[in-house]
Formats: sequence, C-alpha cells, structure tokens
Amino acid sequence: MPMKPQDSCSSSTMTLRCSANYVVIVKSASYGVARIAGSCAYTPGDCVADAMSAITCTTDAVFCNVFATRKRLPQCNDQFNDYLHVEFDCVPLSMDDPANEYNVCQNGTDITSDYGILKSPGYPTQFQTTTAECFRSIQVPRNKTIRLWLTDLYIGSLLGNCVNDHVYVVDSIQTYRHCSRVRYSYPYICSSTIIIQYFVKTQLSI
Repeated sequence: MPMKPQDSCSSSTMTLRCSANYVVIVKSASYGVARIAGSCAYTPGDCVADAMSAITCTTDAVFCNVFATRKRLPQCNDQFNDYLHVEFDCVPLSMDDPANEYNVCQNGTDITSDYGILKSPGYPTQFQTTTAECFRSIQVPRNKTIRLWLTDLYIGSLLGNCVNDHVYVVDSIQTYRHCSRVRYSYPYICSSTIIIQYFVKTQLSI
C-alpha cells in the first residue's frame, strides 16, 4: 500500500506510520536543498542526495521515527540540507485468507495469485535451518508487474557475504541478494516469472 511521501525540516523528527498488522517499508529517502527559501518539502528541481543510511526502522514496527539530520551535501555544492524526504509503503504481515500465505520451501509449486505472503518454515518463531536451498516461483501474466517487499529478515550471514544464509530474488535481468537483518522494497519487477531462493545453514539464525 503506497503512502503519501513525508517531509521533515532538518534537525527535526518525522513519524512514518501504518495501521495495525502492517509494517513500514521505506522505498527511498533523500536529503534535499530547497530551491524555494524556507521550504521543508521536496519539489522537482531541488538538489537531493541519497539518505537511506539514515533510516533505521525496527522490524515489524507499525511506525518508525526518523530524525532528519542536518548534513553538508557535497552533491549540492556543500550546502546544508533543508529537509529529509521519505517515500514508504505499508505492507501487511499476514493475510485474511490463509490460502494466500505460502511456504518458501514448498518447492515445485508455482505461485500465481495476485497477492500473498511468502514465509520461511516455522515463521514467526525461530528460523529453521534448511537441509537444501529452497526455491519458489512467482508467475504473473506478461501485462502485469510484480511488487515485492522483504518485510522481516533476520538470518545469520553478515551483510555483503550471504553465503551460508540468504534470500535471493532472481528475475530475467538480475539477482537481488539479502541476508542478516534487513527490510527492502524491491523496484517494480517487469519479468513474468521470478524465483525466490532461501537457504539457512547457520544454527544461530533467528
């Protein structure tokens, strides 16, 4: 569920909020230098710089407080930012119909429904190790686009490694790799088929 983008003046705090049973997933965050004097909101033509490193939303939180740090931006002639601009989604943690919740390790069965939630074995209790890599395919008609969010990942491998424990999303163009503790809003995926690969080897994964 796309939400209205939020803006906050530098050196102040914004709250990103979802309703119960939904989680905040930030799609993008930018520091901005406003062309309009005194403005604390993004307008086209503003000088902006990536600010995703400033976002630290707790897993499974229905709200997230984000402090708009005042920073000097080399990308904007060393000016200080006037505001922080954040775009986010509210993503459900469960479905009203259990038939739309899928086990990532139920290999060999394609997912073709319009929406649903893909879960690891035993979720939301302790993550279970897998004896082999799990594969699950999502297929949609060619005239549709896939929206995909990673709402709750906390498995053992360090970020940047992802060898022993990982979630891979593979489309016709590239492979997205994630591990450790992370949330992620994938870009729009235009492939009619994507493969989700899930592997947990580290016993300490939770």
